Amino acid sequence: MFNARRGDEPPGLDLSVLIATRSRADSLERTLGSMAAMDTDGIRWELVIVDNGSTDRTSELLLEWCSRLPLRSLHVPESGQNRARNTALPGLRGRITVLSDDDVCVASDWLRQWKQGTDRWPDDAIFGGRIAPRFPADCADWIRSDRFPFRAQCFAEFQPTQGEGPYPRTPFGPNFAVRTDLLRAQPFRADLGPAAGTYAMGGETELTLRLKAQGHRVIYLPGPCVEHVLAPENLSLDKLCQRGFNAGRGDEYRRAMRGAWSRPVLWLRSKLLMPAKIGIYVAAQQLASLFALPMDRRFARQYRVHSARGRLHQLRLMLGGGPSRGAPA
Repeated sequence: MFNARRGDEPPGLDLSVLIATRSRADSLERTLGSMAAMDTDGIRWELVIVDNGSTDRTSELLLEWCSRLPLRSLHVPESGQNRARNTALPGLRGRITVLSDDDVCVASDWLRQWKQGTDRWPDDAIFGGRIAPRFPADCADWIRSDRFPFRAQCFAEFQPTQGEGPYPRTPFGPNFAVRTDLLRAQPFRADLGPAAGTYAMGGETELTLRLKAQGHRVIYLPGPCVEHVLAPENLSLDKLCQRGFNAGRGDEYRRAMRGAWSRPVLWLRSKLLMPAKIGIYVAAQQLASLFALPMDRRFARQYRVHSARGRLHQLRLMLGGGPSRGAPA
């Protein structure tokens, strides 16, 4: 059940901001501080935070901040960002649900831009806002460079060059909004998205593709902007390659859900095609090191190896059967 910290909000609100968090109290506190500094005059909103099994001071932090923000909290101990989000959906009171994260800093006009932007497109239901990465001061130049490959997958960067309006691809990450009634009817898949250990990445992408297949379109709104604050420990080569592995798992998962492969084809991909592709990528990675290519190009080859290994891992899980092992439910 929801723990209603404040009971004076009207039953119908403009916006619900939904965040799932797990043991990142310091980062969450920075996010809450940026939200407390927003200009929200005239905007009816709520902040719902799902504590997804934190073992640090997150619960105490939420108690501290409930007097400064229209904050309600929910505790879901079982790991899984999308499972936590789905648990919160029945209690949301905003017409629009803005999905964010515990490692962002929002602009002072963030909610105002969301309110005005979604009001301009009353017949649409899926919206993506701008996400700019904030790198630590000591970040390597080749990582922060615009030439860095896979910026979306590694940094959750989302900065299309087009203006406001229909967007042909899929938004993702910590600045994504859906009309609440539609999100309740079509929730996230609980077996996708961040969880303890490795996981199949792409919960927002899967949801958006599913809704687009039903006739909905995506609207890009450049006005509502967040900075995604990148922790130094998440920019190590091991962590960046881990994201490649998780992204590969998610790509293969979505292919299977679309019915792209029959079971014999899945078996063939797992036994022959993906191992062969991994071998090719490993050879390309070794050649890149041998010829001392620039670091960004060497990383691109390393990332592709891990992405292909993630695909192979997901294929084997799906052939093993059962949603708990990674198969589509």
